[in-house]
Amino acid sequence: MKKAAWVVAALVLVVAGAAFWAYESLDVIVKYALGHYGPQVTGVAFEVGEVHLSPRDGRGSVKRVDIGNPPGFAAPRAVRLAEISVWVDPATVRAPVVIIHELIVDTPLITYERSDRGTNLDAIQKNIANYVKRAQEASGEGDNKKPSGQDVRHRFIIEKLVLRGGKVTMTNPGLKGQGVTFDLPAIEMHDLGRGSGGATASELASTVADTLVSRIAQKLLTNLDLLRKGGVGGAIDALKGLVH
Repeated sequence: MKKAAWVVAALVLVVAGAAFWAYESLDVIVKYALGHYGPQVTGVAFEVGEVHLSPRDGRGSVKRVDIGNPPGFAAPRAVRLAEISVWVDPATVRAPVVIIHELIVDTPLITYERSDRGTNLDAIQKNIANYVKRAQEASGEGDNKKPSGQDVRHRFIIEKLVLRGGKVTMTNPGLKGQGVTFDLPAIEMHDLGRGSGGATASELASTVADTLVSRIAQKLLTNLDLLRKGGVGGAIDALKGLVH
């Protein structure tokens, strides 16, 4: 389930990147940034609902963000976010360190689907890791290199990050689209990146992912073997143990 953590972490970073574009921009530009860079980061379809962001006070929201499933998986999506609330310091969006006062992710719905090709989140996590690696390599190729869309040059401080109301549905092809859904624990983190004077996207992703894993991995991983090999009945028995 560490892969689920990486997916959510990556989505948080995509939203942080969209907040950077909000300065002196219209909502449609921010929506374009999410829709354009989301698929680059995750390697899957990325749909964005309503976007409202103010360049004056840095407050805004993004409603209904869907991250699709990689090819070969049956579920209609891997992640759906009901709403993301953003509050960025407008005075810092062009600075080397962008200050995000608050980032609240409401009701992340994650589908953990396993097939004979691995899991959907494994596939997305691999895409994310490849993107971060390419960005790090590009940013280290000398001072004379012109920055590209994949360079990771800005650093961020997130004063408050909250993920709440999350749910995970575990399933496999044998369940024929069904599964058991259980609650994710709420996560609240403060002053991410402040101690180092700002954190890169990959550093933030690692911090968020590690925190999520510490809350949920132990509960899940003890039951995953039954989900992999138990068929419909065995998988349901395993999944029921997760919600008590």
